[in-house]
Amino acid sequence: MTLTPRLIMQLLDHFSSVNEAWTASATQLQIVPGFERHINDFLQRRDSTNLQQELEDIKRFQLNVLTLEDEAYPSVLRSVKYPPPVLYAQGNYLEQDQWSLAVVGTRRMSNYGRQITEQLALGLAERGITIVSGLALGVDTASHQSALKAQGRTIAVLGSGFGKFYPTENRQLAQTIAESGVVFSEFPIHTDPARWTFPRRNRVISGLSRGVLVIEGPIKSGALITAKYALEQNREVFAVPGQVIHPNSKGCHHLIKNGAKLVENVEDILEEWPEFNRLATSKIQPDKPLPESLTQLQRNILGSLSFDPCHVNTVIESTNATVGEVSSALIELQMLGLINEVESKHYVKTLGVSAK
Repeated sequence: MTLTPRLIMQLLDHFSSVNEAWTASATQLQIVPGFERHINDFLQRRDSTNLQQELEDIKRFQLNVLTLEDEAYPSVLRSVKYPPPVLYAQGNYLEQDQWSLAVVGTRRMSNYGRQITEQLALGLAERGITIVSGLALGVDTASHQSALKAQGRTIAVLGSGFGKFYPTENRQLAQTIAESGVVFSEFPIHTDPARWTFPRRNRVISGLSRGVLVIEGPIKSGALITAKYALEQNREVFAVPGQVIHPNSKGCHHLIKNGAKLVENVEDILEEWPEFNRLATSKIQPDKPLPESLTQLQRNILGSLSFDPCHVNTVIESTNATVGEVSSALIELQMLGLINEVESKHYVKTLGVSAK
């Protein structure tokens, strides 16, 4: 049996405390509205639960346990429909984390998606806004890393229990987040990641946040599920546009067509919340103009590059220059911070570089 937040709230609405609900007899449970057909499963799960082992696991994983009855439970999350009755936490949730924005997107982000994520998450964190995400690979990981780079706050929400950590590649990242922020899970410690756990996780991501920013995501993606929860929870939804032919853009364009605010920069988000202006001044700079010292070949190369990786052979063909001339120009442009080599002999223009 899975004790969903809805079922637990049914119990809590009837009993005066979590302890009273957990120790209730079958007779007492029978009079809980809507709970009749779940009684046997509930009793079996209760009888099979080793509370002493649970307490030992909580200590072993260095977890804090927050219930709806605790003052430290995030108030912004408590206000949603069917909030998690229990949160397991590594790290500490602070009052300032109420000023938060979820940044989510596909695990298979493009180079364009990476640059946008890094710019926006870093800029928001520099403003003092807490970045909330799901610790998945791709956009989630880039969001957390950018917040840490800005020495800002970030919250990660797991789609599994702490004893079944997923994805394993981000275990060290989670430890780093917990040192200056917090990692949450609503699932018992030994809950495996599963198809049903991630939508549950997504509703917590949006519930902890004032709004949700989607950066790249197909129509059928977890990021779109998070945006759906955000709307149900009366949160703002933001989306970054992308190339119309790229499948990662479909989800964002769908959201924009249906009322999500189109986002190009941090200011597009902050203007929706004037109260955020009380936070630290943003360090994001406007687009960088090109140095006057650039040669015509270097300008032509920049004109041929975009935010999607371009092989050096394509650059050579577009400029009609020699291999040696293009190679030297590429090295000089990298030293100026105007382009990046993202993989072997593939180049992209740096986000924020003016096209003129």
